[in-house]
Amino acid sequence: MVRITTISNILSGIGIAILAFAGILKYLLESLGQTGTSYPFYAWIAGAVLLGIVVIASAINTFTEMTGFVHPEDKLVSNMFVFLMAIATILILGLLDEGTAYQRNLFDMGAMIVIAYIFLFIFVFFSGQITEAGEMGQVKEMTARFMLVSLLLGAVMAIVKVGLDIIWDATGSYTVAAGALGLFALVLVVLIVVFLGRKYEPVGE
Repeated sequence: MVRITTISNILSGIGIAILAFAGILKYLLESLGQTGTSYPFYAWIAGAVLLGIVVIASAINTFTEMTGFVHPEDKLVSNMFVFLMAIATILILGLLDEGTAYQRNLFDMGAMIVIAYIFLFIFVFFSGQITEAGEMGQVKEMTARFMLVSLLLGAVMAIVKVGLDIIWDATGSYTVAAGALGLFALVLVVLIVVFLGRKYEPVGE
């Protein structure tokens, strides 16, 4: 049912708001001279729990028909929120910790997830050209095409990773680097949804 998708979207919005509140609360408390408090972390835990619920609901809606027919565009938008919430959960956790090595690990985790979505975007963009030969049983032709697309894909992903590393090294600030990564993730997922939203796809119940 679409109702579950709607609930999932609402929970995603609430979760993102809670995660943002956790980060704001941390800096607000620090500005008041209160350090070492666990309240921001408790807020983050609440957001992480909501993420778990949303991931389970989205997995059910996406891979099964337990809830009935769900329109592909509804699935697309719902999973967009899941992606943004997952990135926010990782990056906000880094804001709550002052350990540079720990923050770098979280930043790299977020970067890898974003880069995986770049793979998705490029693959979807070239999917017609790649799978055209496969539909005719020409597996070698399809593989040859995918080799070139993979080369482009690897180059783009490498450039993005180097760019994110440069931002980290140049600023020396986790907050700035995480903000840049979060903004890039938002732009990327919106582009994916807009691009796919313009493509016609027959649906049926």
